[in-house]
Amino acid sequence: MTMLESTISMIKVLPEADLEEIQNFARKLLQRRDADCPFPLMGREDIYKELEISRQQIRNGEYQEAGEFSAEVRKEYGL
Repeated sequence: MTMLESTISMIKVLPEADLEEIQNFARKLLQRRDADCPFPLMGREDIYKELEISRQQIRNGEYQEAGEFSAEVRKEYGL
């Protein structure tokens, strides 16, 4: 049995509270490894919320073409 298979078999029998604790621990491990990353880790629901916000902004015309944005950033920072 592989490590993944063993882990999955254990997860299947654990109660929800224990699974939540394991998830929090795993998240802390990942955050420690990504300490240099300026962006927080996001869960599936967070990503879906962000996507919905961005889609609404596009529908409202609240966006800028990527080339235009890049040109402004280059000009502003002298890149």
